[in-house]
Amino acid sequence: MNGWRCRPGSEGPSRVPFPEPTPPGLNHLVVTGTASGEPQEASGPRGDVVALFPIEFPVRDPERPQQLWTWATCDVEVPEALASRSLSGLQVGAPVLVGGQLSEREGGDGGRRRVIVATIVHSGEPPADYPTNLFVVGDG
Repeated sequence: MNGWRCRPGSEGPSRVPFPEPTPPGLNHLVVTGTASGEPQEASGPRGDVVALFPIEFPVRDPERPQQLWTWATCDVEVPEALASRSLSGLQVGAPVLVGGQLSEREGGDGGRRRVIVATIVHSGEPPADYPTNLFVVGDG
């Protein structure tokens, strides 16, 4: 037993039940960073239209949390319906908050690349009632 179990449900020819982690709630993340490229149209794993854009974000030194360890980058995959509502104001170099799940996709070179499959995207300046320390602006 590896800690995963499948939800009961109907399985179609291309549908497989989503494995539920034990304990539930794993693989949910929120990343704040800087949009480092324009959204591009791409295809999701089932051939559906998605927007894909890169972000960069700082990583703290695990032994000295007050210090920058490195800058990391990751692609964000945004389903078409969410992209039409959330990406109109996205600007390269502006702060962005992304929430979703970490996944992998086949890369153009045959390798694998990590993506955040977004369920929420907020771009631009944070709302007035947000704590300002949630957004970190890079010098990218």
